[in-house]
Amino acid sequence: MVKTQLDMVRERVREKQQSYTTYNFKRLQEEAFATFFDLAQEYTDLDTLYLVCTLVPKEFFGLHARLHLLDNDSKTLRVVCSSTEGIQEGIVLSPPEVCVSEQPNFAGNSYLIPIRGNKAVADLLPMQHFKHVMGMFELFPSEGISDQERFFLEKFTNRIGYNLHQKQLIHQILHHIKFINQLAADIEHNVISPNIYYRLFLKKLRRSIEDNGQIKDKVRELVSFCPEIDERTCQKLRDIFKSLEQTTQDLSGACDEMERHYEHTSLYLETLLRREHFRRGSYVLRKQQCNFKKEIIEPVLTRYLPRFKHKGIVVDNRLEDVPDEDLELVVDKGLLAQVYDNFFSNAVKYTQEIVDAYGYKVKFISYGKRLLEGYFGKGVDGIKFSVFTTGIPILPEEAARLFDEGYRRPGSDLEAGTGHGLHFVRTIIEIHGGEVGVEPKKYGNSIFFILPHRRNHIPPALET
Repeated sequence: MVKTQLDMVRERVREKQQSYTTYNFKRLQEEAFATFFDLAQEYTDLDTLYLVCTLVPKEFFGLHARLHLLDNDSKTLRVVCSSTEGIQEGIVLSPPEVCVSEQPNFAGNSYLIPIRGNKAVADLLPMQHFKHVMGMFELFPSEGISDQERFFLEKFTNRIGYNLHQKQLIHQILHHIKFINQLAADIEHNVISPNIYYRLFLKKLRRSIEDNGQIKDKVRELVSFCPEIDERTCQKLRDIFKSLEQTTQDLSGACDEMERHYEHTSLYLETLLRREHFRRGSYVLRKQQCNFKKEIIEPVLTRYLPRFKHKGIVVDNRLEDVPDEDLELVVDKGLLAQVYDNFFSNAVKYTQEIVDAYGYKVKFISYGKRLLEGYFGKGVDGIKFSVFTTGIPILPEEAARLFDEGYRRPGSDLEAGTGHGLHFVRTIIEIHGGEVGVEPKKYGNSIFFILPHRRNHIPPALET
């Protein structure tokens, strides 16, 4: 029988209940625990927590305490607080007899207990370099401390470690958030704004190409309407004309490619590095009405066509049954473009050759959309956008996990990837109020998303 989360937590509560019965702490010790927990929650800064850690043993049991913590290099142990002198300003190195140890030990007239953090919490935060032992808790004088009191002090030190670790993590997270917000401002100032100047550069380049075209036309007129020019000079002018014509065509084609790249890069920069994402800690939509085919699908597809051709993949769009002129959706154009970018990127990697019903070997993708009347309830249809790729049909258990973070299909190790792309797709579609899925077909798989569409209603452009 599989245990539920309720069962597991109930089990832990009962184990703790039994443990405390076994511990048989004295009333004063229980009060010391309660005081520590109350004050650890009341104060938010680390310095005050340091003081609470050292003063509770002093006030309740007459034991002085020093808190020794490892620096970030995990090598240097220093005194950060004591019950006699409070917070230690500057760097006060721990005396040689105080060493980091996995087990409690005596040193002179002191009892030293290792301070351990919460490894379960540390594993959730990859940016935190977790040290199993964070430092040592020193209590003195040690003579007269009974075995029962030593046991209590070790449990008390465990609570110090967990609370210290949580406070340190909170401060680290706050520092991390502050850095991210500053990074967002820097991105806007140093990346997005300067990117606008590329548009001016492209406009100047386009004007230069047009000027070049006008020079070419003047050469042609010179050859055509100046009979006094000898044949040898005319031939040279014709050669110059052909060279100018070829150069103009090449420059124009390169400029077209640069403009497409600029539009694509600018859209993705503005969309992914939007300051509101960083401020809220989630994707913030900037919705606008757009033509899906012309403004989202075709620009992305154009970039992938050379890659499809190189892989021998034919592109087909016969899945259409909703004319674009009849489709009015308000979405975040940049984020939806990246949804299709993920779809087409996967299509390049994973489209496979199959043998069709007529015995021909084929390798293709097909994309389109379909109306699902009333899919999201009365008056709210669904528009289902699909991308089909030929290959081995996906198994049901794979389909259920395909959009999970980090999941990659068995056998996909030969292709570069992290398993993040389709999780991103699901996130973007769900914050648009839609759904995602994959359908195995006879000759491949159809990956899709469904967006809500209100009949006879064009919502205004808005930000949510």
